[in-house]
Amino acid sequence: MAEWIDLIIRKREGEALEPEEISGFVEAVQREEVPVEQAAAFLMAVVIRGLDEQETTSFARAFLSSGQTLRFNEFTYPPIDLGETGGLGGKAAIIALPTAAVYGVKLPVVADRSLRHNGGLLDKFEAVPGFRTDLSLAEFQESVRSTGIAVIGQTMDLAPAEIRVNQLRANTGSLGGVSLTVAGLLARKAAAGTRGLVVEIACGSGGLAKNLAEAHSLADDLFAVGENLGIRIGGCITERDNPLGHAIGDSLEMQEAIAVLKGEGPADVKEVAVNLAASLLVIGQLVADHAQGRNLAQEAIADGRALAKLKEFVTNQGGDGQALDNPEQLPRGQGRRDVVTQRSGYLKAIDGAALGDSWLALGGSRIRRGDSTDHRVGLWVHKKIGDKVERGDTLVTLHTSEKSKVDAAIESAEEAFLISPEPADKRRLILENFGRVR
Repeated sequence: MAEWIDLIIRKREGEALEPEEISGFVEAVQREEVPVEQAAAFLMAVVIRGLDEQETTSFARAFLSSGQTLRFNEFTYPPIDLGETGGLGGKAAIIALPTAAVYGVKLPVVADRSLRHNGGLLDKFEAVPGFRTDLSLAEFQESVRSTGIAVIGQTMDLAPAEIRVNQLRANTGSLGGVSLTVAGLLARKAAAGTRGLVVEIACGSGGLAKNLAEAHSLADDLFAVGENLGIRIGGCITERDNPLGHAIGDSLEMQEAIAVLKGEGPADVKEVAVNLAASLLVIGQLVADHAQGRNLAQEAIADGRALAKLKEFVTNQGGDGQALDNPEQLPRGQGRRDVVTQRSGYLKAIDGAALGDSWLALGGSRIRRGDSTDHRVGLWVHKKIGDKVERGDTLVTLHTSEKSKVDAAIESAEEAFLISPEPADKRRLILENFGRVR
């Protein structure tokens, strides 16, 4: 017990810890040998003081070594995963994954579930009736080999110590900070056999990074620690003061992503998806540069191959292919409530946190891990920053169910939009690329 107290004090004072100390702590937490109050104090000290590159790498290695590591040694090109680090309306991965797979990128994807304001790729795919995310590891590997893509959630076979540490963080208010988020993300991906990772970092009121400085810090840590683990890292920082596209919520986002794959849908969603698909092709060593990757991604969307690959992958995991042909058949809440503006002017700002609170009140996301969610509910955002609005215009439509806390959802949505008499500039969507796709 004394050694854990010493570790807490040293980290509280900002000392760097040795790799063996970090691995010893992680192993002891996994065996439940560290008292909860001491583990919580240590994790909070990490959030406040942060970790340096070596410490973050040591955490990632300790998480990774706590479970199995899958292998795809027969592939000519390295397996790649795609990670989204939070952001309202972040459905670009639904498009980018099958688009890259058209050209032979192998994608063993370990995805997250929604938590508070951060959407989860697992929940979005589970909005398709029948879609399975509980594949065995053998099924997961076979699906990657046969269709090029498989998507599962983290299991107790893959970096289980990270699950335990994350539960402690969630239950003790220590989910903040970049370092443990980076270590956990990279460990989960590496455990599934990933040798390359493309990450979209959402930046703004509706993203994990609230400003560009935070986004740069996250990108730098991902690149440095990922390369230490032998993972090729690239990605982009995207503006997320605006939600991406119009849809927030699992079924609505799936419908919007399918529209893009059919040559319809919002231009901003397509732009981010094409950028991510190009990065997957670069990191996967299928193209020489990002420009070539973008051209190939646009071709696969335009000629329908990307949509066909999405359908192949989804049906391979038990999903109803007819729901992709006719996305209006996806589960949908029957209630509709419009939030209208009481004044004319220009939309100057959108508070992504307030829209996230509205989505939570509808039941679309989780307050705590393990909570249930409702795929049917969500928000459809009609106006974006810089748009001219007239009194009585609908700003956002809430899609509700019988389980939704409608009044609370409306109140939060009403607080999300700031109208100004002065014109507001449109925002640049992709702020920059980073890592090996810079």
